[in-house]
Formats: sequence, C-alpha cells, structure tokens
Amino acid sequence: MLHYRALQLENPNDADRTVEASLSSETPYFRNGVGNEILSHAPGAIDLSRSPLPVLTSHNSSETPVAIVENLRVSGGKLRGVLRFGASQRALEVWKDVQAGVLRNTSVGYQIITGTAKGKDYLVSRWMPYEVSLVSVPADVTVGIGRSFNEGNPMETNQEQASGNNMSRSQRRALSHVDEENRDNTKEILATAVQFKIPTRQVIDFMDEHGTNVERFRKFVLSNIKGNGAIRVSESPEIGLTQHEAGQFSFVKAIQAKLDPSWGQRYAGFEMEASRAVAAKIGREPQGIFVPPEVMMSRDLAVGTPSTGGYLRPTEHLAEGFIDLLRKRALVIAMGATQIHDLRGQLSIPSQVSSGTAYWVAEGSSPTESGMAFGQVLLEPKTIGGWTDYTRKMVLQASPDIENLVRRDLASIIAVELDRTAINGSGSGAEPLGVLNTTGIGNVTIGTDGGAPTWAHMLALEEALATVNADVGSVGYITNPKVRRKLKGTTKASTDSGAGFVWDSSTGDEAGFGRINGYRAASSNNVPSNLVKGSSGSVCSSIVIGNWADLVVGHWGALDILVDQYSLATSGGFRVVALLDCDIGVRRAASFAAIKDALTS
Repeated sequence: MLHYRALQLENPNDADRTVEASLSSETPYFRNGVGNEILSHAPGAIDLSRSPLPVLTSHNSSETPVAIVENLRVSGGKLRGVLRFGASQRALEVWKDVQAGVLRNTSVGYQIITGTAKGKDYLVSRWMPYEVSLVSVPADVTVGIGRSFNEGNPMETNQEQASGNNMSRSQRRALSHVDEENRDNTKEILATAVQFKIPTRQVIDFMDEHGTNVERFRKFVLSNIKGNGAIRVSESPEIGLTQHEAGQFSFVKAIQAKLDPSWGQRYAGFEMEASRAVAAKIGREPQGIFVPPEVMMSRDLAVGTPSTGGYLRPTEHLAEGFIDLLRKRALVIAMGATQIHDLRGQLSIPSQVSSGTAYWVAEGSSPTESGMAFGQVLLEPKTIGGWTDYTRKMVLQASPDIENLVRRDLASIIAVELDRTAINGSGSGAEPLGVLNTTGIGNVTIGTDGGAPTWAHMLALEEALATVNADVGSVGYITNPKVRRKLKGTTKASTDSGAGFVWDSSTGDEAGFGRINGYRAASSNNVPSNLVKGSSGSVCSSIVIGNWADLVVGHWGALDILVDQYSLATSGGFRVVALLDCDIGVRRAASFAAIKDALTS
C-alpha cells in the first residue's frame, strides 16, 4: 500500500526546466490507526533503487509522467532531489504553472518496508519512494520554499512578526492555538484521505469549500468511500447517459423486450443496449434487464407510503421515476441516512467503541492504564425483491400513464420495504437488522403496560442521546401516524394550552414533516404500532430519535428487472420482479434511542 506526504517546491531554474525540492523529513505525521509516523532518514533507511522517480499529477499513474526526479540524496536530515520537466505539451503546461507559482506543492508516494511502534509513535526504519506528484495541499510544513535545510522560512517568519506586532499576547496565543488546530486537522484529513484512497483533487476541493472540518470530512469520505483492502469497490455502474437520455429510458419497453425479444430488437434497442452497458461496467449479467443508475437518479418521485396517502396523489406526480422515492421520499433517507453506492464484496466500516480515560495522580504515582476499544460495522450484499402482476394488454398499450404506473409500482415494492427494514428489520434470515432491534440503543419506557407519550418523554429521548454525546449530526424523531396524531393534540404542559403542542409545525417544514423539541419529526406506517408491553395487547407504538447519518445503507450494482411469463400464462398476464442488492447497518448504536410502549388511544 502506498502512503503519501506533501511538500513544497523551491525556486525553479527556468533555463533547464528544473526545480530543487526537499522531498521528506523526519517530522512526525499523524495517521489514523498508526499514530505519529516518523520516516527515518538515517543511512540505509531509504531504498533509492527505483531512482529516478517519475513525477505525475495528482497521483494519476495512468498518465505519462511530466518530469523525473534526479539526484536523489539525503542532506541535512531530509530527502532532496531535482525535478526535471519534459518537453511534451502537457509537461510544458505544468512547467508554466510551476514557474508562475500556481503549482508549488508535491506529494511523495512511498511504501513502508519495515516499521516499529513505540508508544504513540511509529518509526519507519526502512522505506522506498515510488513516485512524486504535483498537488495543491501541503502536509509536511518543515520542507519546501526557503526550508532547504534548517533555516526556516524567512518570509513566513517576517509575515508572522509583522502581523503580530499589533497583537496582544492573548491574541497571539489564540492565533497560535488556531494554527495548531488547523495543522492537526489538516494532517488528520490527509491521513484519512490516504487510508481510504480519496483522490487528491477531491480532498483539495473539499478543503477549499469546507476548510479543515474533520467531522464533515469523515462524512464526506463515508459517502465517497472507495475501499482500502477490506472494502472492495466495483467500477461505477453509471454508463454516461445524459439527463435527456435517462428520461427516455422506458420501463414498459424494457419489460416488453423481455416478453418478446424480437420486438425488443426492433423497438427497445436503447433499453437493451443500456442494460448491456451496465452489465459490462459491473462485470455480471442481469437475471432480467438492468436499469442504469442515471435513470434511477433522474426521477423525482414524490409519492409517500401507499397506506398514508401515496396512492391519492394526482396523476402528474406519477410521471416521476424510481430511485428518488428511495433517496428522498423514503423516510430514513429523508432523515439523513448515509448511502454508499457501487460496492462489491463486503464493506467493513471501522468504529471506535470506547476511549481511554484520564486520571489525576499524586506526585510520584502513575496513572491507571487505559486504552481505546474498536469494533466494526459489516455490510454484505443482501437481495431485496418484490413483484407485481400486469395483464399483457395493459403493458402493450404503452401509454404514458401505463409507463408511470409501472414505475410507481416498482418504486413502492422496493423503497417501502427497504425503509421498513431500516427502521424495524428483524436481522433474521436474509433480512438486515433495523434500528429498533439493534442492541445498545437508548431505551425510554413509559409504563408497565405502556402509556401516553408526553413532552417529558420527548425530552427523555433527547437526554438518552446527550448522555452518551450522540446528540449531534442529523438528529430527528421518527414515529407512525397514530403517534403523530396523539402528539399534535398533546400540549407540552397539561395545564397550559398556551405552552404549545408536543408535535409542532412551521411554514418552513417540508410537507409531511414537523418539529418535536426543535428537531425534525416525520411519520410512517413503517414504524410499528402493534408492539406489546405488559398486558397492553398489540397496540403499542414506537418513537425513535437518532442521528440518522449513523444509519448506513449500502448498494451493490443496479436495479434488476425480471419478467415472469409463466406464473400467469393461463390468463395471458405476466409478473414483473424487481431485485436490488443492498444492506443496512448502524454505525453507532448509541446514536439512537427509542420508546416502544407508546399508547395512542
């Protein structure tokens, strides 16, 4: 596995198209899971057998190098070399950017041969540089322009002194603290990017937009994760359809083509070719016909759960498509659940279960030993499927309304079930484990036989999250329509109707959403209302609060549509089966808390 360290170029030599650079130092560099990594620059520590090294752009090994690194040597405790640029058009373009000072930083890719952990440090005693890439984000601040040996950076020092002349001591101390925090955050971001192989360009774009926000970068990595050994990611199944082309893909034509291949060759060439392109991208054949991800992402289905009114929406809403019901209108996705696409094999997401503990100790005494504990969330492909029956003539009519009906049916059978499982999946058999059945989530009880939910119970749910420091991120409440009705009619203070109701609404809330205790709240019939508590009977409902970003939904491949011509052959009808490979996991159980004994009557 290659590791990377960034640095800065020194003053270029225009005549020879060369530039001297200090490439690495023994400055500790923090890496997640390793600690403070220190590259030894002792004699014999660096294997230079691959010299001269190629110079790439953004670690893109598929492109021709724009330069080479010559005269590699260790001087002043640093690895140094001369970058000599080529004469190709691209090399000259990059050289002009170097001359102009636009490209000033490089990143060295190297492989660790031997290393030893020493407390919080990890000493790399033998390592081999593989390549150097031109990048935009420096990491090792001890090397670069004006820092060839041990002089420091005079210009940077003068700027600090100039800016500090008019500052008080406390202001300078505060500024120093901010700088130190930003450096630490930058190191952690870069280490995380290396661990999960996030392209340098994406890291640069992220930091340009969001700065050194580590927590936000972790969420960014989770949604764009591309694997690091335990995670094996397939090539994206997207095939490059434009928005217009995606809108032209017909579910009805795809189904007809499976019913009558000769008809499909004449009238559904686009749909069949799109399916073949997806199969080529993901490396496996469909059982029926693949629907390209661009088609699924181009839709904006605004239909809710059927039993809560989705079927009553006006016809024009049915013209929208499949996957955005899954992404936007399915409740857990709308509440902020994290989706990871284009997976292959198992997905292992490491997590920290507990942290070390600090102790006050008397003089001459030693603190009690403590350490962190780690775990992992493991996702593996599970298949969710559903089917619906059609008469042959209905699909052969191929009118826009029939096309819309087919899309909506396919959306409902997959999206609604995925949403239900994410909330209340049993975890038995092939069914993933949902939030309500996850061991370790917070628990708030109302009574021996259940009871009516009140404002105090909503506050207790929030407290359950706050007690374990989990009241951050995409926090919100989810329950069912029965509880929503109850809370809309329940005042916060039983003796004061002017105190407001437990379930509140505002003009800025999206349709179907409200507010409880300042957090977003939503309802769905996928939240159970038939639970038993004591002698209550099957009438208890659940109320869940959580940081929904810690609910992870993984996707493998594309939607697969099968057409069964035999189950309804005697009536001339056929059955359409939709299959999707996915899985659900909870990153941190402590990020959720639930009431399971709420009575609404």
